[in-house]
Amino acid sequence: METENSITGGSFAAGVLQVGTLSLDKPSVRPSGLPPRGLFVGRAPLLADLVTELATGEGPLLVSALAGLGGIGKTALAVEAAHRARHLFPGGVLFVDLRGYDEHPVSSEQALDTLLRALGEPLPPEDPAAKQHLYRTRLATAAGPLLLIADNASSPDQVTPLLPGDPRHRTLVTSRHVLSDRTLTPRHFRVGTLDEDESRSLLTELSGRPDPALAEVARLCGHLPLALRVAGALMTDRTPAELAADLADARERLTELDYGPDLAVRAAFDLSHRRLTPAEARLFALLGRHPGPDLSLGAATALADLPERETLRLLRSLTRAHLVDADDRRYRQHDLVKLHAAEQPVDGAEEALIRLARSYEAAAAALGPDLRTRNDWLSVEIENAVAAHAAVRSKLGRHVVAALQDGITWTLLQSYIHQALAIGYYGVSRCYLPAPEGLGELLANLGRLPPRPALDGVHQLLKELAADANRAELTRDTLPEYLGLLVDGLRRFRAAVERICGPLGQDAELRELEALLAHVAEGATGDR
Repeated sequence: METENSITGGSFAAGVLQVGTLSLDKPSVRPSGLPPRGLFVGRAPLLADLVTELATGEGPLLVSALAGLGGIGKTALAVEAAHRARHLFPGGVLFVDLRGYDEHPVSSEQALDTLLRALGEPLPPEDPAAKQHLYRTRLATAAGPLLLIADNASSPDQVTPLLPGDPRHRTLVTSRHVLSDRTLTPRHFRVGTLDEDESRSLLTELSGRPDPALAEVARLCGHLPLALRVAGALMTDRTPAELAADLADARERLTELDYGPDLAVRAAFDLSHRRLTPAEARLFALLGRHPGPDLSLGAATALADLPERETLRLLRSLTRAHLVDADDRRYRQHDLVKLHAAEQPVDGAEEALIRLARSYEAAAAALGPDLRTRNDWLSVEIENAVAAHAAVRSKLGRHVVAALQDGITWTLLQSYIHQALAIGYYGVSRCYLPAPEGLGELLANLGRLPPRPALDGVHQLLKELAADANRAELTRDTLPEYLGLLVDGLRRFRAAVERICGPLGQDAELRELEALLAHVAEGATGDR
């Protein structure tokens, strides 16, 4: 029996073709949303690590995240890495700007609409769950591995719904915050400023000519890529030297670093600042008033007039937002960020600086008598303490002054002792090498030659003196006696070397150093 199909009614513009199987599936679309390459300078190690991670990383949902200060160049780095790794993603590249720090950020649903259209779906479904299901289905049927770049995210909520469900694909996220939640667990790459050579190279490319003044322009820009690009634009109508002069006034620097709404440093920082809580914004503004280069948790606590635990929590929040840099519980701000923080209004700024100055005096008062400990504190805090007292127009407190005197004593002591030891090493070396060509060579050879029996006692004495030079728990009370013993030891050492090797040749210099050590001992006994 024959089978016959017929269509009746209507009109036909052409013949009707009968087929066995009709598929209505849409053809796979290879998205090509990667932005064009721009001028890119430096960051070779970080770029290599990022490309390697995209190429070799493992995991069901591999996500790499670039985090850093606004204007640090995260997007440029992501685009450059994507171009270099493009051959690894035959399925294409998806790019979406989430505008996470704008007044109206892109929601995950809006981002899915954009991505679905790029994948060939002109009319994405309205239902959010259906939208996400269709998105992941399209990615699962992609012809090959695909790279998703989610740029300028401000929260995990923007990114998590966009993550592919297919382990072939990779995701690269950029954000001013360190993003993480139960689903989003990326490998973080911290993006810092350019180094001096990279900054100068970028400015040279932007200005079209090398110039000695570019180094100063780069310094005043804090080596921040956005600021450098603004500077490059500004140099179209002024010389590098003129721009450096214009940027020299810190109070006007952010105003100068402005070349319109899309190329302005202050505007970029404003986007980060608007996301701070009131407590975070207050501490941020107070940190901008700190006159020193960095500060400890204790100093920040005094500045904020908050419990230490609460101050630490706020500092960590600002660190995650890359508005503060933290290193071993020392906190600092990028120079331009600090200028921006100082512009923000805050109540009680003068009182905060008074508390800060008093905190340095209290910290100095709490130091023990050990000179090395006092010097270690001084080497970290003296610039901050002096700046804090100058900011409130007050003299240094007596405890800070005492620590300063002890630090100078310790520094001079170390200098004099090590000069004396260097002369001693030179004398011992002469016993090995009658015709030395230089002290560096002598010291290098000294460690490789076996000591002569006659010099064993001299070597031992020299080791004891070197150990004494770094002696711990040396106080003002014990310093005179210690220095007397040390001077006597140096004299005995000199005499022992001269008996074996003859005159040192630096006898007068060594005697002068012995006298200087004795002078330090006398100064250490003064009443403070």
